[in-house]
Parts: sequence; C-alpha cells; structure tokens
Amino acid sequence: MIGLVALLISLLLPPAALASHLDTPKCRRDLAMAGQLVDGIAMRENSVKPGDIAGLCRLLRKNLPEMITSRDAMDRCLTGHDHGENVGQMDASIDDIRYVLRTKCGGR
Repeated sequence: MIGLVALLISLLLPPAALASHLDTPKCRRDLAMAGQLVDGIAMRENSVKPGDIAGLCRLLRKNLPEMITSRDAMDRCLTGHDHGENVGQMDASIDDIRYVLRTKCGGR
C-alpha cells in the first residue's frame, strides 16, 4: 500500500498540472514548495525495509505533515480538473497514512 502512495504522490505535480493554477506569486511559491515536499516524500519511500513496522511508522509520521502542507497548497492554488484530481489523490493518500498509523503504529 505504501508503494501505491509513493506512486500517487510522485505523479501529483507534473509540469502540465501547473497549467491550471492561480498565477500569483504566493501560489507559484506554495506549489514549488509542495513539489519539493512531494519529491522528498517520494525519495524517502524506499528507506524502510519490508517488515520494519517501527521504521514504517517513523516514515509515515514524518510524511504526514508534509503531505498535509502540500495538499493545502494544492487546494488553495490548483484549479479545475487538476484541483479535483490532485487534491483528491492527496486526500486518499493522507487517509491511507492515517489508517496505517492508527491500526499499525499505536494510534498515532
């Protein structure tokens, strides 16, 4: 499941997606920051060995706030189809992470 999360977030901010955004200095900055956060999350994805639940929990606890920050920037700045698709994917990934944290990582 976590590999699927990485795949989804790695696809979130392709250059074409940025065509449907609010063209303000704040949104350009926030979307660039969101892209950097998503890239960092994707780079850490393979840092946990299979079966290392403690490592997975640490990784997810680190990734969750960064995903929420990225999601919020996308929610504010993306428009149209890109907004619905990307924010929806982020919401689903955030829900998946919260589920794993709740059920496998002692509730948090």
